[in-house]
Amino acid sequence: MKVLIIVFSPTGNTLKVGTMLEKSLQDKMNDVQLIDITRSTLFKEKNIENYIRAVQEHDVLCIGSPVYAHHLHYNVKKIITSLPRPGNGWGRRAVPFVTYGGINSGIALQEAAQLLKRSGRIVVSGMKINSFHCMTKLKKISMKINEGMPGDEALPFIEDLAERLTGRAETPASNDKDISLELRYQRWQVKAKAHLIFREKFWQRHLYPQLLFDYSRCTRCGKCASVCPVQRIAINEHGPEIPEGNPDCIHCTSCIASCPADAIDFDADWEKWERLLSKAAAGHGPIPSNESPKSAVY
Repeated sequence: MKVLIIVFSPTGNTLKVGTMLEKSLQDKMNDVQLIDITRSTLFKEKNIENYIRAVQEHDVLCIGSPVYAHHLHYNVKKIITSLPRPGNGWGRRAVPFVTYGGINSGIALQEAAQLLKRSGRIVVSGMKINSFHCMTKLKKISMKINEGMPGDEALPFIEDLAERLTGRAETPASNDKDISLELRYQRWQVKAKAHLIFREKFWQRHLYPQLLFDYSRCTRCGKCASVCPVQRIAINEHGPEIPEGNPDCIHCTSCIASCPADAIDFDADWEKWERLLSKAAAGHGPIPSNESPKSAVY
């Protein structure tokens, strides 16, 4: 069986899962192509066609995304809506998988399934993996949610998914049952919050804190630009800048965490954010971490 895995992984969690899935499938004698679109020119230059041309013939498409504020990341939504319909080497079977920072996986898998079905595919499985929360990796946040995850604890789920896919190798895709309804696993309260409150792209542009650059500290090493998953940051003679027309910040915190001189920060009340995350991790507050099971294959 031939499998294509496409991942967008701002902090490395989704790529880690994609790489483990690649190895598990290869160990079962499947032919796997993994394409990591993170830190590519795709989002800045909108050259999705270049990546589509690199895709090899496959039977199954696995597409991985982080969960951002209860949603499938909007950049991954763009990728799915740009996919050719099945045929001419593009497989009909599809599997979305997501990683999330331990609080709530939201409706991300549901959204992915809806878009994949519109593209003419059959969603035969789905997976969510509990992972390290990107914001809690920052020095200014003392608590760490799921530090070190995903790791060995994710392997049983990844192995399960690889076994299920491998078992379909000799079965015609026309016999597959679409399992999209199983990916509507959230309670109505979570779905309502996702639709009415967590409007991710609007929040990023208008409500989330903006990046601040301290040029007196900056050494112009370029690490912030190299780790930016959407290639938003450029380096000029003074240090980092945001050229007009570049993609929006997705608030992954990668540039802040990578800066050796502590010259980048968000204009944020970190004590407030820590209180919010601490309450969430304890199952309280406006975004309680009460999802069960935390990781699963559907």
